[in-house]
Amino acid sequence: MLDWVPDTSMFAFVGLGFAMLAVGVWDDFGDVSAKLRLALHFLIVAIGLWSVPRLPTFSIVGYSVDSSSIYLLWLILLVSWVWLINLYNFMDGIDGLAAVQALALFAGMALNFWYMGFNEWSWMCIFMLAAVLGFTILNWPPAKIFMGDGGSGFLGFLIGFLMLLSASQTNVSLWSWLILLTLFISDATVTLITRVATGQNPLQAHNLHAYQKLARRFGRHLPVTLLYGGVMMLVMLPASLIANAVPHSGPLVFFTTFSAVSLWMYSLGAGKKEVLGG
Repeated sequence: MLDWVPDTSMFAFVGLGFAMLAVGVWDDFGDVSAKLRLALHFLIVAIGLWSVPRLPTFSIVGYSVDSSSIYLLWLILLVSWVWLINLYNFMDGIDGLAAVQALALFAGMALNFWYMGFNEWSWMCIFMLAAVLGFTILNWPPAKIFMGDGGSGFLGFLIGFLMLLSASQTNVSLWSWLILLTLFISDATVTLITRVATGQNPLQAHNLHAYQKLARRFGRHLPVTLLYGGVMMLVMLPASLIANAVPHSGPLVFFTTFSAVSLWMYSLGAGKKEVLGG
């Protein structure tokens, strides 16, 4: 990778990756306050944004918006990246789910990069897929090992870094990454909004995500992991390819899939407290 990725980005990728891993492991084995953990996430991500050679240019309804020249978009990218790190942590609550999302994401992006002619990036995604696959074998329901905050936080950071770095090095749509992440984004976002709207403490631990409710409904983890994985591969993967095959379609494809999945998550009761029958 040192031959085709800027040195500053590569060193930041390794150094900040270890920093994110350290914060997660500290949280797994220690007692880190939510505010301190969030502050460290913002610090690491801010340095990560600085290390990317060029921030992405978004295509929205045929217009190009260069985030490098609009300071407000820097803040949006910062908050979005931190949200990605934390939502990946939130969604690592049942056996195999976060691993299957990563497998679907890297497989889908390998195909997108290959389709657009960026074979180096395809190989990068295949290498990441192989690493996650080794973990998935032991994390498959019933799991023998677990990702923890160290693994989920690092993976969320890595995905965000690769999204922005690839956008600065290729013309593959950034929206294709987001489309492949739609289930995680929708579940975590609908759950958070519902909890805040109903007066719950957003920093307090809970088990009100849609995938957790489905796991209780099925009585085990495997059907939910397979369901999410199937939707990612059969629906989100083709949708991500459309974002690259049809110019300027990325925002429309993402917001269409995000809206549909968010309605599904809301119908499953994401974020709503469950009332036990008498």
